[in-house]
Amino acid sequence: MAASGIVRFGRRFSKHLLSSGLKEPNRITENGHYITRTFFTKYADQASTPVLMPALSPTMSEGTIVKWLKKEGESVVPGDVLCEIQTDKAVVSMEVDEEGILAKILKPENTTDIKIGTLIAVMVEEGDDWKTAEIPVESGSQTEPITTSQKSTEDHTTTTKTSHTEIPIGPSVRKLLEEYNITAATVQPSGPHGRLLKGDILKYVKSKSLSRQDLRAVSNTPTKEGVVQPSQPPTTVFVPGEEEEFIDIPLTNMRRTIARRLTESKMTIPHSYISIESNIKAVSDLRKQLLGEGIKVSMNDFIIKASAIALQRVPALNAVWHGEEVKMSSNVDISVAVATDQGLITPIIKNAAYLAVDEISSSIKDLAVRAREGKLQLQEFQGGTFTISNLGMFGISEFTAVINPPQTAIMAIGSSRLVAGQDGQPQTNMTVTVSYDSRAIDETNASQFLEVFKEVMESPSLMIVGSSLSSTLKVAGSY
Repeated sequence: MAASGIVRFGRRFSKHLLSSGLKEPNRITENGHYITRTFFTKYADQASTPVLMPALSPTMSEGTIVKWLKKEGESVVPGDVLCEIQTDKAVVSMEVDEEGILAKILKPENTTDIKIGTLIAVMVEEGDDWKTAEIPVESGSQTEPITTSQKSTEDHTTTTKTSHTEIPIGPSVRKLLEEYNITAATVQPSGPHGRLLKGDILKYVKSKSLSRQDLRAVSNTPTKEGVVQPSQPPTTVFVPGEEEEFIDIPLTNMRRTIARRLTESKMTIPHSYISIESNIKAVSDLRKQLLGEGIKVSMNDFIIKASAIALQRVPALNAVWHGEEVKMSSNVDISVAVATDQGLITPIIKNAAYLAVDEISSSIKDLAVRAREGKLQLQEFQGGTFTISNLGMFGISEFTAVINPPQTAIMAIGSSRLVAGQDGQPQTNMTVTVSYDSRAIDETNASQFLEVFKEVMESPSLMIVGSSLSSTLKVAGSY
């Protein structure tokens, strides 16, 4: 899967410095701390360049190697993509800006939870023997630098040792092992970090057609006084059937980050909530007119446009935290929540207030497709000023959303529904709820924002005046 996000990796190490040990340039962690890693290699005439797991987003603390696009021994030139890395938000390509040879891949594809700054590969200069390249060793270790051939031997030794290392086994797994008289080492584990799962045992039992062990006492046991106690009755053991097998779903980096950030948001941000109902009949009629002219736009496109206009008029909600200060942005960049297989991501409609509704529609369609494919660039989902989350298409009448820091507000959109109007005629209403940070926004600002939003949604001509859509409808005689 190709990715659009790019990070460049350059050769930062000279042979002279590598021969004596060189500190990698400081990297800033998510918490704002610096981390420095020192590497040593042995020979100045056979220097190798460490390739480290980079920090590809402000919230990234670890990543997954999705795919290596270069093989060991292959030459690379500036602009070549070395590998694809899954961050907490997207898949990002890692480019090189120096020529050389990829000598050793230390973290294979699908290796998860690789911390930032971890050594993932080694490169050497053109002309060097890549098969005997030095693998840098961190300064905290007393181990001598090793060659790639030595590394292969150690990998085999490590694998052999690991296979004999006892891995924690859960109670239900241990119980099945005892019932079927199976040793844990004979069953291939499929859980995270080599953990043996209940499903692994059941699959093994089925493949070997094993029967439960007779759990009755082997013989009567004399007591201390020499009195023979009767045998215990056989224990009835429930053995799960095939229909009760289950699948372990590993937690993705994105979902792990979402959980952490939402928890932090609810614990550190004083959320306040305010709701309003809008009559969306007029905007529904306008949407039908546009569809009749061959212009396909959704209700969500109008909601984004109306929100952008409201944010322009009430800029207090178009603000983000910068350290201990709240800064109102001059641009209205609206983040829109999009569900993917990996979790929620919020691509950004930039300068939404100056876009026509059909332009917003084209933009969000493109962003949503690339978000689900993991092809968003970093700047396309980082840096919004306000977020919209819409669950109306799922029939959710109304809900509250959690603020996405450093933003100060988020709007939750519910489904439309028919209600009786004041004149007794049916009308279509929609409920929206704004969650706002009460440290930065007061209830007056939040109320004014929703009043403007309601006004624009109920008078949709305000969203198309001056745009190409306005002239389209006038020519068609529908507006």
